[in-house]
Amino acid sequence: MKILRPSVMTAREWFKERNAEDWQRIRSQVLEKDHYTCVYCSLTCRKFMQVNHIGAEDNHQLKNLETVCPACHSVMHMGINALQGIITVFECKKELVSMATIVCETRKLVNKQKSWDEIESNIYHQFLRSGGKIYDKEDTLFFANQLVTSIKQPEFRAYLPEDLAIVFHEQGAWNGFQERVWKWQCLPGSTYRKQSEHFIST
Repeated sequence: MKILRPSVMTAREWFKERNAEDWQRIRSQVLEKDHYTCVYCSLTCRKFMQVNHIGAEDNHQLKNLETVCPACHSVMHMGINALQGIITVFECKKELVSMATIVCETRKLVNKQKSWDEIESNIYHQFLRSGGKIYDKEDTLFFANQLVTSIKQPEFRAYLPEDLAIVFHEQGAWNGFQERVWKWQCLPGSTYRKQSEHFIST
């Protein structure tokens, strides 16, 4: 499993056009290559998986592409998600290395149909550093903007400092699908490929 850290992509890579037909073909190849499994949290699901560019957004070689679940993908693009109020930042315990841990815990709580107040409270209880600060939307956007302006060529991505983590907030339905289905993939047959303790199949 790759370590997931909150990050932003350089502005020069934003909004690059791609041929829709070619992209669908390449996307299918990536999903097959990774066995429909998120490379960060190890969730395997046949529906709603996404494909992320590791480097340049117009480099569609398989080595530059990876399968990600929607939740992990949102952590990798924290700027746009902070702008929408879906993600905010807090000061975390030093033991927390990968945000995939928070993704898995959030998914478990979503699957149990906990309220978003309960979910956020639980995440802070587990991962907030003693005396640590919880940042609001504006603070989180400030962090994201600082990261974007810090990226120098040839780098494509910048990461939050390791003492900062993210918490998810309710995003809502998309294209008629409940958030627990399209974003958290709480679906029959969804499993963690290497983490059976997080089994979420319903």
